[in-house]
Amino acid sequence: MITFNICDHRKEVVVNDRVNDRSKKKASISAYIITQNEEKNIDRLLSSILWMDEIIVLDSGSTDNTVNIAKKLGAKVSYHSFSNYIEQKNEAMSLCTGEWLINLDADEEITPELRKSIEMVLDYKNFTDKPDIYNIIRKTYYMGRWINHCGWYPQYITRMSRRGKASWSGELIHEKLVAESPSGTLVGDLLHRPYGNLGDHLRKMDKYTEMWAHQESKAGRKASIHSLLLRPMGKFIKIYILKAGFLDYVPGLIVAVMASWYTFMKYARLYELSRNIE
Repeated sequence: MITFNICDHRKEVVVNDRVNDRSKKKASISAYIITQNEEKNIDRLLSSILWMDEIIVLDSGSTDNTVNIAKKLGAKVSYHSFSNYIEQKNEAMSLCTGEWLINLDADEEITPELRKSIEMVLDYKNFTDKPDIYNIIRKTYYMGRWINHCGWYPQYITRMSRRGKASWSGELIHEKLVAESPSGTLVGDLLHRPYGNLGDHLRKMDKYTEMWAHQESKAGRKASIHSLLLRPMGKFIKIYILKAGFLDYVPGLIVAVMASWYTFMKYARLYELSRNIE
Protein backbone atom coordinates (compact mmCIF):
# COMPACT_ATOMS: atom_id res chain seq x y z
CA MET A 1 0.00 0.00 0.00
CA ILE A 2 1.39 3.42 -0.96
CA THR A 3 0.83 6.36 1.37
CA PHE A 4 1.28 10.03 0.55
CA ASN A 5 1.96 12.09 3.69
CA ILE A 6 0.69 15.56 2.94
CA CYS A 7 -0.42 18.40 5.22
CA ASP A 8 -2.04 21.73 4.45
CA HIS A 9 -3.46 24.66 6.37
CA ARG A 10 -7.20 25.40 6.15
CA LYS A 11 -8.25 27.58 3.20
CA GLU A 12 -11.49 29.25 2.35
CA VAL A 13 -13.15 27.78 -0.75
CA VAL A 14 -15.28 29.87 -3.10
CA VAL A 15 -17.18 29.07 -6.27
CA ASN A 16 -14.54 30.66 -8.50
CA ASP A 17 -11.94 28.17 -7.24
CA ARG A 18 -12.85 25.80 -10.05
CA VAL A 19 -11.68 28.33 -12.61
CA ASN A 20 -9.00 30.38 -10.84
CA ASP A 21 -7.27 27.86 -8.59
CA ARG A 22 -6.46 25.21 -11.20
CA SER A 23 -2.97 24.72 -12.52
CA LYS A 24 -2.23 23.66 -16.08
CA LYS A 25 0.20 21.16 -14.58
CA LYS A 26 -2.62 19.26 -12.92
CA ALA A 27 -4.94 16.58 -14.24
CA SER A 28 -8.68 17.19 -14.15
CA ILE A 29 -10.91 15.62 -11.51
CA SER A 30 -14.63 14.89 -11.40
CA ALA A 31 -16.63 14.25 -8.24
CA TYR A 32 -19.74 12.10 -8.56
CA ILE A 33 -22.49 11.85 -5.97
CA ILE A 34 -25.73 9.87 -5.91
CA THR A 35 -28.57 11.55 -4.05
CA GLN A 36 -32.13 11.30 -2.87
CA ASN A 37 -33.58 13.86 -0.45
CA GLU A 38 -30.24 15.15 0.83
CA GLU A 39 -31.06 18.84 1.27
CA LYS A 40 -29.74 18.80 4.86
CA ASN A 41 -26.29 17.63 3.73
CA ILE A 42 -25.61 18.47 0.10
CA ASP A 43 -24.65 22.11 0.65
CA ARG A 44 -21.87 21.20 3.10
CA LEU A 45 -20.43 18.56 0.77
CA LEU A 46 -20.51 20.65 -2.40
CA SER A 47 -19.01 23.66 -0.63
CA SER A 48 -15.97 21.51 0.20
CA ILE A 49 -15.38 20.42 -3.42
CA LEU A 50 -16.09 23.56 -5.45
CA TRP A 51 -12.41 23.59 -6.43
CA MET A 52 -12.85 20.40 -8.46
CA ASP A 53 -13.25 20.63 -12.25
CA GLU A 54 -16.61 18.87 -12.44
CA ILE A 55 -19.32 17.85 -10.00
CA ILE A 56 -21.81 15.22 -11.13
CA VAL A 57 -24.98 14.68 -9.09
CA LEU A 58 -27.10 11.69 -10.08
CA ASP A 59 -30.45 12.03 -8.34
CA SER A 60 -33.03 9.26 -8.03
CA GLY A 61 -36.11 11.38 -7.47
CA SER A 62 -35.63 13.81 -4.61
CA THR A 63 -38.80 15.50 -3.41
CA ASP A 64 -36.98 18.10 -1.31
CA ASN A 65 -34.62 20.91 -2.36
CA THR A 66 -31.60 18.71 -3.12
CA VAL A 67 -31.59 19.26 -6.88
CA ASN A 68 -32.03 23.04 -6.64
CA ILE A 69 -29.19 23.36 -4.13
CA ALA A 70 -26.89 21.24 -6.30
CA LYS A 71 -27.62 23.26 -9.43
CA LYS A 72 -27.14 26.53 -7.56
CA LEU A 73 -23.67 25.41 -6.53
CA GLY A 74 -22.71 24.50 -10.09
CA ALA A 75 -23.23 20.75 -10.15
CA LYS A 76 -24.36 18.93 -13.28
CA VAL A 77 -27.54 17.17 -12.22
CA SER A 78 -29.02 14.12 -13.95
CA TYR A 79 -31.81 11.70 -13.07
CA HIS A 80 -31.62 7.92 -12.93
CA SER A 81 -34.18 5.64 -11.32
CA PHE A 82 -32.65 3.79 -8.36
CA SER A 83 -32.17 0.05 -8.67
CA ASN A 84 -29.18 -0.60 -6.42
CA TYR A 85 -26.07 1.23 -5.25
CA ILE A 86 -23.70 -0.55 -7.63
CA GLU A 87 -25.70 0.34 -10.73
CA GLN A 88 -26.31 3.88 -9.55
CA LYS A 89 -22.64 4.60 -8.83
CA ASN A 90 -21.45 3.09 -12.10
CA GLU A 91 -24.01 5.22 -13.94
CA ALA A 92 -22.81 8.35 -12.16
CA MET A 93 -19.19 7.44 -12.91
CA SER A 94 -20.01 7.09 -16.62
CA LEU A 95 -21.17 10.73 -16.71
CA CYS A 96 -17.79 12.06 -15.57
CA THR A 97 -15.25 13.58 -17.96
CA GLY A 98 -12.28 14.10 -15.62
CA GLU A 99 -8.98 12.21 -15.78
CA TRP A 100 -9.50 11.30 -12.13
CA LEU A 101 -12.82 10.44 -10.49
CA ILE A 102 -13.85 10.56 -6.85
CA ASN A 103 -17.07 9.26 -5.37
CA LEU A 104 -18.56 11.04 -2.37
CA ASP A 105 -21.70 10.64 -0.31
CA ALA A 106 -23.92 13.63 0.35
CA ASP A 107 -23.28 13.37 4.10
CA GLU A 108 -19.50 13.65 3.71
CA GLU A 109 -17.08 16.59 3.55
CA ILE A 110 -13.52 16.93 2.30
CA THR A 111 -11.02 18.52 4.71
CA PRO A 112 -8.26 20.90 3.56
CA GLU A 113 -5.67 18.20 4.37
CA LEU A 114 -7.45 15.70 2.14
CA ARG A 115 -7.78 18.30 -0.61
CA LYS A 116 -4.01 18.85 -0.57
CA SER A 117 -3.43 15.11 -0.77
CA ILE A 118 -5.79 14.81 -3.75
CA GLU A 119 -4.12 17.72 -5.51
CA MET A 120 -0.74 16.04 -5.21
CA VAL A 121 -2.15 13.02 -7.05
CA LEU A 122 -3.46 15.36 -9.75
CA ASP A 123 0.00 16.86 -10.29
CA TYR A 124 1.33 15.64 -13.63
CA LYS A 125 4.80 15.17 -12.10
CA ASN A 126 5.48 11.41 -11.99
CA PHE A 127 1.90 10.98 -13.22
CA THR A 128 2.38 7.46 -14.59
CA ASP A 129 4.08 6.19 -11.41
CA LYS A 130 1.02 6.69 -9.24
CA PRO A 131 -1.57 4.01 -8.36
CA ASP A 132 -4.78 3.91 -10.36
CA ILE A 133 -6.95 3.80 -7.26
CA TYR A 134 -6.84 5.35 -3.79
CA ASN A 135 -8.22 4.70 -0.32
CA ILE A 136 -9.47 7.54 1.86
CA ILE A 137 -9.68 7.64 5.65
CA ARG A 138 -13.18 8.46 6.88
CA LYS A 139 -14.02 9.89 10.30
CA THR A 140 -17.59 9.77 11.59
CA TYR A 141 -19.49 12.22 13.80
CA TYR A 142 -22.04 10.52 16.03
CA MET A 143 -24.06 11.58 19.06
CA GLY A 144 -22.22 14.87 19.49
CA ARG A 145 -18.61 13.71 19.06
CA TRP A 146 -16.11 12.41 16.52
CA ILE A 147 -15.77 8.66 17.04
CA ASN A 148 -12.13 7.60 17.40
CA HIS A 149 -12.60 3.92 18.25
CA CYS A 150 -15.37 1.30 17.84
CA GLY A 151 -13.73 0.15 14.63
CA TRP A 152 -15.07 3.33 13.05
CA TYR A 153 -11.74 5.15 12.87
CA PRO A 154 -9.65 4.98 10.91
CA GLN A 155 -12.12 3.60 8.36
CA TYR A 156 -10.46 2.99 4.99
CA ILE A 157 -12.76 3.31 2.00
CA THR A 158 -11.79 3.13 -1.68
CA ARG A 159 -13.21 6.14 -3.50
CA MET A 160 -10.77 7.74 -5.96
CA SER A 161 -9.66 6.22 -9.26
CA ARG A 162 -8.06 7.01 -12.58
CA ARG A 163 -10.66 7.23 -15.33
CA GLY A 164 -11.38 3.85 -16.93
CA LYS A 165 -9.33 1.91 -14.38
CA ALA A 166 -11.98 0.95 -11.81
CA SER A 167 -15.66 0.13 -11.44
CA TRP A 168 -18.21 -0.58 -8.73
CA SER A 169 -19.10 -4.16 -7.85
CA GLY A 170 -19.85 -6.31 -4.83
CA GLU A 171 -23.01 -7.10 -2.91
CA LEU A 172 -26.29 -5.22 -2.88
CA ILE A 173 -25.55 -3.07 0.19
CA HIS A 174 -21.78 -3.53 0.37
CA GLU A 175 -20.63 -2.09 -2.93
CA LYS A 176 -16.93 -1.44 -3.47
CA LEU A 177 -14.73 0.30 -6.00
CA VAL A 178 -12.31 -2.22 -7.49
CA ALA A 179 -9.36 -2.11 -9.86
CA GLU A 180 -6.77 -4.60 -11.06
CA SER A 181 -3.82 -2.58 -9.72
CA PRO A 182 -2.72 -2.03 -6.08
CA SER A 183 -4.17 0.93 -4.22
CA GLY A 184 -2.60 3.95 -2.58
CA THR A 185 -3.86 5.80 0.49
CA LEU A 186 -4.52 9.51 0.71
CA VAL A 187 -3.74 11.48 3.85
CA GLY A 188 -6.40 13.66 5.46
CA ASP A 189 -9.81 12.76 6.81
CA LEU A 190 -13.07 12.56 4.92
CA LEU A 191 -15.60 13.80 7.45
CA HIS A 192 -18.84 11.83 7.71
CA ARG A 193 -22.12 12.87 9.36
CA PRO A 194 -24.46 9.95 8.56
CA TYR A 195 -27.21 10.51 11.13
CA GLY A 196 -28.95 13.66 12.27
CA ASN A 197 -30.27 11.81 15.32
CA LEU A 198 -31.00 8.32 16.62
CA GLY A 199 -34.22 8.25 14.63
CA ASP A 200 -32.22 8.64 11.41
CA HIS A 201 -29.96 5.81 12.49
CA LEU A 202 -32.89 3.50 13.22
CA ARG A 203 -34.58 4.30 9.90
CA LYS A 204 -31.41 3.48 7.96
CA MET A 205 -30.97 0.29 9.94
CA ASP A 206 -34.52 -0.70 9.06
CA LYS A 207 -33.83 -0.09 5.36
CA TYR A 208 -30.51 -1.92 5.22
CA THR A 209 -31.54 -4.94 7.32
CA GLU A 210 -34.49 -5.47 5.00
CA MET A 211 -32.27 -5.23 1.91
CA TRP A 212 -29.71 -7.60 3.41
CA ALA A 213 -32.32 -10.18 4.44
CA HIS A 214 -33.89 -10.27 0.97
CA GLN A 215 -30.46 -10.61 -0.62
CA GLU A 216 -29.48 -13.51 1.62
CA SER A 217 -32.89 -15.19 1.30
CA LYS A 218 -32.63 -15.17 -2.49
CA ALA A 219 -29.22 -16.81 -2.14
CA GLY A 220 -30.84 -19.62 -0.13
CA ARG A 221 -29.36 -18.68 3.22
CA LYS A 222 -31.28 -19.26 6.47
CA ALA A 223 -30.96 -17.92 10.02
CA SER A 224 -30.38 -20.23 12.96
CA ILE A 225 -31.00 -19.75 16.66
CA HIS A 226 -27.25 -19.49 17.09
CA SER A 227 -27.12 -16.57 14.65
CA LEU A 228 -29.89 -14.78 16.50
CA LEU A 229 -28.25 -15.27 19.90
CA LEU A 230 -24.52 -15.28 19.37
CA ARG A 231 -23.86 -12.91 16.48
CA PRO A 232 -25.39 -9.82 18.19
CA MET A 233 -23.48 -10.60 21.40
CA GLY A 234 -20.27 -11.06 19.45
CA LYS A 235 -20.78 -7.76 17.63
CA PHE A 236 -21.22 -5.87 20.91
CA ILE A 237 -18.11 -7.42 22.46
CA LYS A 238 -16.07 -6.71 19.35
CA ILE A 239 -17.02 -3.03 19.13
CA TYR A 240 -17.25 -2.04 22.79
CA ILE A 241 -14.34 -4.08 24.19
CA LEU A 242 -12.03 -5.34 21.46
CA LYS A 243 -12.29 -2.14 19.40
CA ALA A 244 -12.17 0.03 22.55
CA GLY A 245 -15.58 1.60 22.04
CA PHE A 246 -15.65 2.34 25.78
CA LEU A 247 -13.04 5.05 25.13
CA ASP A 248 -15.69 6.97 23.17
CA TYR A 249 -17.78 7.12 26.36
CA VAL A 250 -21.59 7.08 26.03
CA PRO A 251 -21.58 7.51 22.23
CA GLY A 252 -19.29 4.48 22.02
CA LEU A 253 -21.75 2.45 24.09
CA ILE A 254 -24.60 3.52 21.83
CA VAL A 255 -22.60 2.58 18.73
CA ALA A 256 -22.01 -0.91 20.15
CA VAL A 257 -25.65 -1.42 21.17
CA MET A 258 -26.96 -0.19 17.82
CA ALA A 259 -24.53 -2.43 15.93
CA SER A 260 -25.67 -5.39 18.03
CA TRP A 261 -29.32 -4.56 17.30
CA TYR A 262 -28.54 -4.16 13.60
CA THR A 263 -26.97 -7.63 13.57
CA PHE A 264 -29.93 -9.13 15.41
CA MET A 265 -32.45 -7.56 13.03
CA LYS A 266 -30.59 -8.83 9.97
CA TYR A 267 -30.91 -12.41 11.09
CA ALA A 268 -34.40 -11.96 12.57
CA ARG A 269 -35.62 -10.72 9.20
CA LEU A 270 -33.83 -13.52 7.40
CA TYR A 271 -35.52 -15.98 9.78
CA GLU A 272 -38.88 -14.37 8.95
CA LEU A 273 -38.31 -14.65 5.20
CA SER A 274 -36.95 -18.19 5.31
CA ARG A 275 -40.11 -19.39 7.04
CA ASN A 276 -42.55 -17.31 5.01
CA ILE A 277 -43.91 -15.63 8.14
CA GLU A 278 -46.56 -13.01 7.37
